[in-house]
Amino acid sequence: MFRALSRLATLPDKLAFAGLVRGMSGQIQLTCASALLRSGAMAGLGQPATLDELALATGASERDLLRSLLELGVARGLLKRRGERYAPRSAMARRLAADPEGPLASMLLEFTSYHHEVMVDLPGRLAGEPPRDYLDRYGPLVARSSRILDHWLRDWVERLFAGGAARKVLDLGCGSGTMLCHIGSLGPEFRGAGLELDPAVAEQAREQLASADLGDRFEVHVGDMRDSGSWPSGPFDVITANQNVYYFDAGERAALWRSVSERLGPGGRVAIATSTAGGPMSSYFDLVLGSTEGCRMLPGVEQLERELVEAGFAIDRRERLIPGDSVYGLAAVRGET
Repeated sequence: MFRALSRLATLPDKLAFAGLVRGMSGQIQLTCASALLRSGAMAGLGQPATLDELALATGASERDLLRSLLELGVARGLLKRRGERYAPRSAMARRLAADPEGPLASMLLEFTSYHHEVMVDLPGRLAGEPPRDYLDRYGPLVARSSRILDHWLRDWVERLFAGGAARKVLDLGCGSGTMLCHIGSLGPEFRGAGLELDPAVAEQAREQLASADLGDRFEVHVGDMRDSGSWPSGPFDVITANQNVYYFDAGERAALWRSVSERLGPGGRVAIATSTAGGPMSSYFDLVLGSTEGCRMLPGVEQLERELVEAGFAIDRRERLIPGDSVYGLAAVRGET
């Protein structure tokens, strides 16, 4: 042991080596969790299970490899083993086992697949290759992982709609209808529509609204936010857009805000909740978004405010939705015409 430590002390670039090992340690933990999730082993750990039980649940024929994966999970603190049975140990592993298709699991898979591909392809992108259509394969995964912000978005929506008279709402890019369902749950006076580009996702929104007994109060239209001709007719009291402004460049957003103004009634408001530039992770997400076909790098919150003002809105609320991060809620009132 002493000789090994002595050799380590004389290692060239030992601080750089230590930094590499620290970085690899975190990467190994995430890739191990991702492999447990992708293989189905994590879903099989809803209750303690043996190697034989997990091999049967996952269809794994290479049992020695499965054992190695499980033992790696134990070594990294994700799993624990008592006798022959494995079970989740860390809070993250417990959540993944309980909800293997939920937002946390989806964000982990997004990071270890879509984001990994972006970084591998990044040298070509830096050299001038066009953005790639990653969302063709990863779009549904990204839609699920984006729900990781639902807790803060729901709180924003609740405060935004607190009090006041009956409201007619349009949710642009409504996805599977989660926010429409939440708005509808705030009171019977809320009704309106959602607009979704993907027909399959729009159908999911209709089904979710129907299951929440809100199908008679909210309808879902298929259409592109950039084509106001596909929007449902107004006027609306409030138009919302959550986590989607980075799909458009500044010129497209300017046209979007004008279309929003045209669909709002007198005194109507637009409400935006979005990640913006300037946060601890914004440079990272700029690399991902800037490399993905159909996406743009994150706009700054001040830039969004300028765009709204130029479209005739008056900013009446700006809130940082997540402490220490650059996820903001913006609300603006339509000016007199």
